[in-house]
Amino acid sequence: MKRAQAALEFLTTYGWAFIVILVMIGALAYFGVLNPSKVTPSRCIVEAGFDCKDFKITSGTINILLFNRKGTGLTITSNNTLATSDAGTISSCNATGGGVDQSITINCSASFATSLGSKVKVDFNIPYIINGGTFTQTAQGSVYGTVQ
Repeated sequence: MKRAQAALEFLTTYGWAFIVILVMIGALAYFGVLNPSKVTPSRCIVEAGFDCKDFKITSGTINILLFNRKGTGLTITSNNTLATSDAGTISSCNATGGGVDQSITINCSASFATSLGSKVKVDFNIPYIINGGTFTQTAQGSVYGTVQ
């Protein structure tokens, strides 16, 4: 009988401790402490040959400033730069610029279903032709930041 009582006390003690730990984790998750999007930094990633200088995401627009580091000028072949987001719709993107060591500006109209202060990810593609080239290439990138 002594062994059974010791086993029951062991399970009861550690069972209560396990329940307390689960309640603490639940409370942390409820109050947003365990929300990884709050601690994830803003970032702008673009393929090699381009440098992401700055970006701004608002509930109505997305502005991205890239820098051409390819060593040659390029011509953006379409004003309808493709951009997609997981948090809302993006339409009528316009990309301009592209000279040697010059900036490329992407401006998009956006409608996000998220509130101010939430984080969204936007993927974009810029079709371009290198000056003197024949074939259209596509620069791909993404930004992740807070809606301002």
